[in-house]
Amino acid sequence: MKPGAPGPLVVLGGGRLGGAVARQGAAAGRSVIVASPTPRPHAGLWRRWSAGEPLRVPLEGATVCVALSPRTARDAGEVWGRTVVRLALQAWREGATAVTVCGPAGSGEPGLDAFDAGLEALRAAPRTTVVRFGPLFGVDDGCVWPIVTAIRQSGVARLPRGAPASWPLLLDDAGRAVTVLLGAGGEHVLRGPERLRTEDIGDAVTARFGGSWAWRWWGGPPQPARLLAWSDMPDTWSDARLGARLSLATWIGKLPGLRRKR
Repeated sequence: MKPGAPGPLVVLGGGRLGGAVARQGAAAGRSVIVASPTPRPHAGLWRRWSAGEPLRVPLEGATVCVALSPRTARDAGEVWGRTVVRLALQAWREGATAVTVCGPAGSGEPGLDAFDAGLEALRAAPRTTVVRFGPLFGVDDGCVWPIVTAIRQSGVARLPRGAPASWPLLLDDAGRAVTVLLGAGGEHVLRGPERLRTEDIGDAVTARFGGSWAWRWWGGPPQPARLLAWSDMPDTWSDARLGARLSLATWIGKLPGLRRKR
């Protein structure tokens, strides 16, 4: 590291959000280390690590971003309520210059409430930056991408009924926001630029690729209580500080692929 240069950006968690933070950090010229259990093509240096293992990445002088995602709904309380906070406090103890914790917005659902409760422990480290999100979309996400894939492959997508409208935010916009807010302190609740229903997403995908969508015969949306909490969430996004957010329709319009005939 050159004299006077900032320390590395260490991202704990290499899922969709952690990967987006790593990409945006690398694009901004930061030296990036991603610690995660899966060897994906991350931007920067990858180190194998799982949340239950000792953390062997040097944190002294580093900017640390904790961006862990539960693997299942049952894991949410442990990950968001305890592991994220434990890692943030460890990073401060080991000499990190800034620590940012990413997690979900809202309350009224066990995983969201666990994150709220865990943040109480971070009062011991008041310089910690907290960035909270609603639904995030992008390549290989669990919400919009399956619709894109179904339309591309078969021309028909089946959508779950009963999901409340929410404010989806592009993963790359979320990653950029986190890199801007690193070390800023305070709590930031960020959402997408428009409130969308499930059918709005289906319409946007079929407008780009053709095909059609229909409601599923059975099965509602996953984690409906969490979606309900995100349907009326606040927003502290500032275009002047974080840049403009890309709409879902604009992002879909940029995806490669032939438009199907209707």
